[in-house]
Amino acid sequence: MTHLPQPPSLSLRSAGAFVLMVLGIAKSHAQQSSATFERWAASRAIPLVSVDPVKTTADLRQLASIIGSARIVAFGEPAHGAHQPLAFRNRLFRYLVEELGFTAIAIESGLPESRHVQAFIQTGVGDAQQIAHEYLSYGFGDWRENVELIQWMRDYNANPAHRRKIRFYGFDISLGGWGSAIPRPAPFEAALSLLSRADSASADRLRGVLLPVLRLPDAPPSLTTDELNVISTAVDELLSRLERNRPVLLVTTSAADYEWGHRNAVLSQQAIRMLRAMPRGMSQDFSAGLPASIWEPLETRDVSMAHNVRWILAQEGTAGRLLVFAHNGHVMNARYRGTGIVSVFAQPPNQLGVYLRSAFGGDLVIIGTSSAANGSGLSAATLDTTSLDASFARVGPRRFYLDLRSSRYSRDAREWLAQPRLLRANFGAFDLNVPPTAFDVIVFIDTLTPALAVRPTP
Repeated sequence: MTHLPQPPSLSLRSAGAFVLMVLGIAKSHAQQSSATFERWAASRAIPLVSVDPVKTTADLRQLASIIGSARIVAFGEPAHGAHQPLAFRNRLFRYLVEELGFTAIAIESGLPESRHVQAFIQTGVGDAQQIAHEYLSYGFGDWRENVELIQWMRDYNANPAHRRKIRFYGFDISLGGWGSAIPRPAPFEAALSLLSRADSASADRLRGVLLPVLRLPDAPPSLTTDELNVISTAVDELLSRLERNRPVLLVTTSAADYEWGHRNAVLSQQAIRMLRAMPRGMSQDFSAGLPASIWEPLETRDVSMAHNVRWILAQEGTAGRLLVFAHNGHVMNARYRGTGIVSVFAQPPNQLGVYLRSAFGGDLVIIGTSSAANGSGLSAATLDTTSLDASFARVGPRRFYLDLRSSRYSRDAREWLAQPRLLRANFGAFDLNVPPTAFDVIVFIDTLTPALAVRPTP
């Protein structure tokens, strides 16, 4: 019998050396690949003079060709409560308004309360600091950068040379929010107030059903299935009666009043859907971890926010152009995957940007923010050397923006960016996404520092 020749046997030591050699080659290739991408990024990066508003806009001018005729620019921050993304948002919005004709900004804050902010911007009645404190959700009004945004918008509108006035919106689901001057069931109350102008008996009856159940001490409210069913039925009736009474209401109120009241009824439905999806008995102490099923209310929220953004753009009319500002994790065109507490999700939820991309396609430009370090006042954090942030930190400029879409003209850059990459989030954790799918443009800011606190009103 003829025997086939056998391959030479490897000793354990030789086998180990072979594995280490292969791993070394792979690591070397990855380093070379990253270096190639970083050289490409360095050749394309557009340095920023400053993140804070300054007189020059020369460094922003290339954004005009990047944005083109898109009606929506979505700008994301890597964490809530950092100065640099908020300051650059203000600078970016000024540029978009003054040079590209943008007409409004919508931020990740409660939609019902935002009408009070819009009223200040239109009329000037009140104080920007107090308005921000009372009507921006989640404590956002206690950051000076947000007060400065609102005051600049008011000053812009007060100038008679600006014939088209700019407007402010929130687009988040809201049950009042922290620090809000409005009772917790803000959207329910606003919709009921509108209905009372045409059908006070029905409004009083529905108020009796809704508000006692919703005014609960915890947030979000812990409601039983039966209570949610009762509320859901009442909210559906509220919306139906508003639509039935629309002709009467358009006579007795303005078209804007009707649109806002009707939207608050829709928002009430959104809130109920999110509360239905909440895991029963979930603790408000997130340090204890999140349940795997939390992905469902998170996705429900982002779907609702996308619908609200579409409504906002409709209010701006066919010539309207909108800056949307929220966390990177919302504006990205991707599912929410990452490390830390979000790794427990039973499935990664779709984000706001996914639904906006589906609705608006090329009429949407998504700008994300990358950062490499935390400055004084923020917790110490370790930078993953393989992350997108680390690569950007090696590009050179301390602050720049980069059009990721131009990577299609470079095979090396395109192939490197086609792989999932880590991106810092919330001052320390990491999200995982394919950068050119999630974002069209990245703004890199080397170091984040805390947002500026507003001094208490005397």
